[in-house]
Amino acid sequence: MKIAVTSASGKLGASIVKHLINLIGKENVIGIARTPEKATYLDVEIRKGDYNNREDFNEALQGVDAVLLVSGMDEPQKRIQQHRNVIEAAKQNGVQKIVYTSIVGDEINKAFSPIVQSNRQTEKDVQNSGLNWVIGRNGIYIEPDLEYIDTYVKEGRIENCAGQGKCTYTSREELGFAYA
Repeated sequence: MKIAVTSASGKLGASIVKHLINLIGKENVIGIARTPEKATYLDVEIRKGDYNNREDFNEALQGVDAVLLVSGMDEPQKRIQQHRNVIEAAKQNGVQKIVYTSIVGDEINKAFSPIVQSNRQTEKDVQNSGLNWVIGRNGIYIEPDLEYIDTYVKEGRIENCAGQGKCTYTSREELGFAYA
């Protein structure tokens, strides 16, 4: 079974690739990256895939059995079409399964809500694709908050996209293991 991972040059994508290599062997893992040179260190086949370019994914997903779609980082409304490019290319290429990394969060009246809303649309698109699917709703990555720890200590509080609510933290490494 060939599994492709989008955004392989990013922190989450790279973590997933590394864990998949340990589980199924590097010959069965394909990394997809907008800039392939940034992912060559992963020592798997790397294919070009820019979320804005459907043709990239038409080629990148050839011979792939499952694709793990790591949510894009562009502005929310752009993400919907970007993710659709991957979903449509997966369908065209006979991919059997799509796994999508979504997010937890409130869809209304929060600073992060537009991102949550765009992810919910992609969830619907994945569910309606006709492919087998899995959707994970990731918690907040702890790594960025660790970078702000000195600020939090000075201010006496932690502020992030959870606002006044409680949040669940996870690391990209933990998610890499979970998605593999």
